[in-house]
Amino acid sequence: MHPPIISVGNIAMGGTGKTPFTIHLARHYIAKGERVAILSLGYRGGIGYGTNVISDGKTIFHTPPIAADEPYMMATALPGAIVITGKDRTSSYNLAMQEYSPTIFLLDDGFQHRKMRRDVDIVLLDHKRPISTGFPAPFGYLREFPSALNRADIIVFTRATSTDIPKEALKYCKDKPVFFCQNEYTHFITDTGVLSLSDILDKRVFVISAIAKHDQFKEQLIALGANVVGERRYRDHHPYSTADVERVIKEAGSADYIVTTEKDIVKIPIEYRKRFIYPELSIKFLNDGIFEMIPK
Repeated sequence: MHPPIISVGNIAMGGTGKTPFTIHLARHYIAKGERVAILSLGYRGGIGYGTNVISDGKTIFHTPPIAADEPYMMATALPGAIVITGKDRTSSYNLAMQEYSPTIFLLDDGFQHRKMRRDVDIVLLDHKRPISTGFPAPFGYLREFPSALNRADIIVFTRATSTDIPKEALKYCKDKPVFFCQNEYTHFITDTGVLSLSDILDKRVFVISAIAKHDQFKEQLIALGANVVGERRYRDHHPYSTADVERVIKEAGSADYIVTTEKDIVKIPIEYRKRFIYPELSIKFLNDGIFEMIPK
């Protein structure tokens, strides 16, 4: 019997929270004693799209910009997890089986990778804007038409404020298990330790990110009481150069903190990280039972 393969994906062109959700699943299974392997494309990694081991669960072999930011983030957040990147997910699967014998696989961003079998397809939708314009690129912001949701086994609304299914997504959720979750900040990580959320109250903050939803990130910091005095945004997955970082530090000036994301901090050159802080995320479900729906 083969190890279960759980795909985590979406139909939008980014920004639904796949990486923190995948980390949440992996932590759950690692805590249960499972040997978890995460298979990722490795988008925008300098190492390319061949099959590459980012981490064997003990050693991280590649860092950004050689490794893509999201697989490296997962490798650092998940001691014990095997992280393999590559365009051919079947090759990644075979390598993992031969070398590491995982007991469960997580297929990161796998919904459109239909060549590889999976036991469960989990699709994430943004609760506030689940199907965007309803059209794929270049006419909209979807990867495929919303009717593709018929292939999903489980639908999860991220950034949810209630357990109500948005009306525009209702017809795609019929007869499917539906769950709702929120991303919560628990504390800030610094170069030397941690800060509580209240530590940035009324502090002068400069915000930097290279994520799909920079404005949401900034608004969350404002909601925590930060006084945002400046910001710089880069395109999603932007690889930070030394010049980029020095420019940001100069623009931040006398700001109390330069705040970035967990996804971005791994790309900041180590010698500059002491000037940055980032919030650590946790996933909170608003309804129970998702793990009972997954065969493991």
